Parts: sequence; C-alpha cells; structure tokens
Amino acid sequence: MLHSQILDRLGQKHGTDKRSGPNAHDFLRKYEFFLKPLKDEDFVFVELGVYKGASLRTWSEYFTKATLIGVDIEPLVKEFDLGRGQVIIGDVSKDDFLDTLIALNPRVVLDDASHWWPDQIRSLFSFYPTLPSGGLYIMEDIHTSFSPLNKHFSAGFDTAPFLLLQKIPEYMTGNDRPAPIVPNENLVPIGRPAKFEKELRLLADMTDAIVFFEKSCLLIRK
Repeated sequence: MLHSQILDRLGQKHGTDKRSGPNAHDFLRKYEFFLKPLKDEDFVFVELGVYKGASLRTWSEYFTKATLIGVDIEPLVKEFDLGRGQVIIGDVSKDDFLDTLIALNPRVVLDDASHWWPDQIRSLFSFYPTLPSGGLYIMEDIHTSFSPLNKHFSAGFDTAPFLLLQKIPEYMTGNDRPAPIVPNENLVPIGRPAKFEKELRLLADMTDAIVFFEKSCLLIRK
C-alpha cells in the first residue's frame, strides 16, 4: 500500500519536510496511495500554508494538470507563484477570504497552516463539506493537540482538533443507527458527546473513509 516512491522522491528533490528521512514527517509516501488516481486529472488543489514553497513545487511536478493554489498570510511567500497556479495572500479566519477560496471548488484541501486549534477546526468545518464526491481533506500536524505543544497551539481554545477528528469514525460506525440484534434500539456512542457534536455527525455522514497517520489525518468525501 505504501510502497509508491514517486511522490516522496519529488519531495526529496524539492526539499519539503513532508518527505521521508531525518527531520521530516514522512507524509508523501503515505499520501501517494490516495493521491495517485488524481495524478493526471484536471482539478484544483488548495494548500493552506506555503512556507518556502517546497511542497507546492512537489505537487506541481507530480500532478500534470492540476491547478495549484497556495494560501498564506505572509506576503513574502508570493514569490513562490507557480506556472500552473498561484499563491494567494490572505487570512482564512476571515469569512470573505474563506468564501473566495471555497468558490475555487477544490477537490483536495491540505491544511498545513498555523496548526492553531481554532484555525484547524474552522478550516475543516468550512472546506470539507464543500468538497465533491471523492474529494480529499488532509489536516497535518495534529500532534499539536497533545502536551506539551497544546499549551501554545490551543490559542485559548478548549477542544483539541484530534479529539474532534476521532469522533468522526465513532459516529460513522454507530451514529445512532439501529442495533443489528435489537432493531428497534439505536447504537450508543462509546464516549461522551463531543463539542460540536451536531457538526461532527454531519461530517461523519458525508465521509467514506478517515485515515490517521503519524501527525496527520486524511478524510475522503462520499
């Protein structure tokens, strides 16, 4: 499943920290299984967080027809504009700017932006429901939900993104559906109801699969 190396080799070439190896996250080797069917498709890929543009260059060489949109709050990263896409400067916490990005109709959204809990949750709830069937949503660096990183990345918020993400497969599996042995009774979730329970149940109903990797999570839209 995870033995494809094309995307990871490109990540090595362009120096993104999504590559495998020392001081890197080893995301690309895992993502390729899910991204490979889109390699030669015409679609919009939105990446939140540009940094030095290494991952944008990687996507640009891997996907032959995709329109690549990098989004960042830092004006200086505009220099990483690509021939088959662009870098857009703006703040996804602002409704008007967020609506502009959603209007691009992305098929893949990758959140590698601030890693602050409110930003991660807002982006998930805003982008994911708008993706088409088969669309992919990736949230990276969810290890910021855990101590000691949570002290910085919570940004005053009281619910870690990982705790919300882990509720989605729980609701997908049970989600108040009738129990198979006693058909007139509904299954009861294992844990306590989550904050944003209504929103998470809606996400669960629109999800075909959710996959957790080390430090990241990928959702596939029904």
